[in-house]
This record gives sequence, structure tokens and C-alpha cells, in this order.
Amino acid sequence: MEISYQYVVQCRYNTLNGITPSNPEKYNTGEYKAVIEIGKKYIEEKGLTEFSKNFQGDQYFVELWTAHIIFEYGNPDPNLKAECVEIIEKYSDNPLSPEVSIEEREWLKTNII
Repeated sequence: MEISYQYVVQCRYNTLNGITPSNPEKYNTGEYKAVIEIGKKYIEEKGLTEFSKNFQGDQYFVELWTAHIIFEYGNPDPNLKAECVEIIEKYSDNPLSPEVSIEEREWLKTNII
């Protein structure tokens, strides 16, 4: 199975099961760890530029997962890092997902501010 497909499928699975990128209660779940490992493998196989094309994914928090994985595991250059933060900030003020907004604001406080 293609790594890009595996990644989107795992993002979908996690979203449908309430597992989001900045929910510390989920960090130790197998599903959370799976999406991180798939993302890291994706970066290793295809590179950061190819992986960052997932910023265009607007379903199942694909864009948000991608921003977190690049920021936390991808060793991005300053421009790509800033793009990741911008995406995370966007989700920190998302009226459609108030719980995710709270999680992302907390993540920003801990990691950026």
C-alpha cells in the first residue's frame, strides 16, 4: 500500500475515533503512534517537500497532522516551520471544532509562545 494512502487512511481513522494531534490523553495510543510513524516514514521515503503537499488535505485533520509531524519530527527550515505554525494557529480558532481549538491553543502555549 502506498505510504501517502496509508497516511491519509490513518488520519481518517484517528479523526473518526476522536484522536487529534494535540490531545495529550491520546499520545500513548497505538493509533496516535501509528500516524506519527507513518508520517516519519513518509518523510524519510519521499522528503519533506512531498510530505508537505498534505497541507492541501482539508478532511480528517490531514493538514493539521502534517503540520505537527513536520514541526515536531521533520527538522524543517524556518519557512516551512513558520507555515506549520500558521496552520496550527488556524486550527486554534476553529468554531467547527472547539475541542481541537482548545488543544491547539494549549500546544501553541507550550511549544511556541
